[in-house]
Amino acid sequence: MKKLMAVAILFACLIIGTLYATAGGDYPPLQDGDLIFQTSTSSQSSAIIFATGSAFSHMGIIKNDNGAITVIEAAARVKETPLKTWINRGLLRRVAIYRDPRLTPEKARQLLSYSRTLYGKPYDLFFSFNNDAIYCSELPYLAYKAAGIDIGKAQKISELNIDNMLVKNLVQSRWQRDSECTERGYDFDQCYKYILNQSLVTPVSIAKDPNLRMIYSDYPL
Repeated sequence: MKKLMAVAILFACLIIGTLYATAGGDYPPLQDGDLIFQTSTSSQSSAIIFATGSAFSHMGIIKNDNGAITVIEAAARVKETPLKTWINRGLLRRVAIYRDPRLTPEKARQLLSYSRTLYGKPYDLFFSFNNDAIYCSELPYLAYKAAGIDIGKAQKISELNIDNMLVKNLVQSRWQRDSECTERGYDFDQCYKYILNQSLVTPVSIAKDPNLRMIYSDYPL
């Protein structure tokens, strides 16, 4: 109940914030490897917000190609999206941007190089490390790891706030397409239990990494 109240307050703050603040502003100079967060308007975003207790339901990696800034993201597929397009797609066009001081130019090149090997991979509807698909926060988690830097915290799905209808309905709508469940011949209850025991990394766990520094945010919180 406390978690649900916290999420309700979060939504209220986002709405109230529109009365006195406008999203978008003068962003600081952005560097390769900076991490950008938003509140997605996708159909699964509300479930992610309730499960994690955070407004950050989507994220990506900044790429600055001589001033042409794109966001490397895992959406329908892993791809680059122009920064303005990416921002406009989010709720109220709000973003938060974080930087890792440990990320040297060489390490930034390494993580971008690794990210390019993932281009075209499909979005992971099941938030699993055990398949060839990629979900949004898995992308920077793996890219940073390829550069020798750990960010975020992998945790069991069961540790999240999954005891609500939004999350259960999301699993209910997808479980029969989960190859890890179908290959084992699981029914819904068995698949749900299997999913809850899997590990994932959430956008907010990355944002809360003590090594990261927020360099910009137009969120009201």
